Amino acid sequence: MSALYGTLQGCRGEATRCGTRASGIRVSAQSWNGSLITYLDQNEKDETPKVRLYVSDGSACSTWDSEKVFEGTLDELKEVLKDYRQKKGQN
Repeated sequence: MSALYGTLQGCRGEATRCGTRASGIRVSAQSWNGSLITYLDQNEKDETPKVRLYVSDGSACSTWDSEKVFEGTLDELKEVLKDYRQKKGQN
């Protein structure tokens, strides 16, 4: 059974993909100027979603040419973003 889901919308319509705890799921968005790569997987023991975010110059779609900017749980990422918004004066 799928524990993870990803949705993509583009000029060819919408597509949804599933990932299991064992496979995880990778989503990448590329442009000529830069790329964002997101990995989401889930530990079977505690079922806590784990996140890894990478950015790259250019149209890389793998982590080989990318810089890791975050690794942690989904809750930890939410806290980082909350702190960032507070520093920027956003809600």
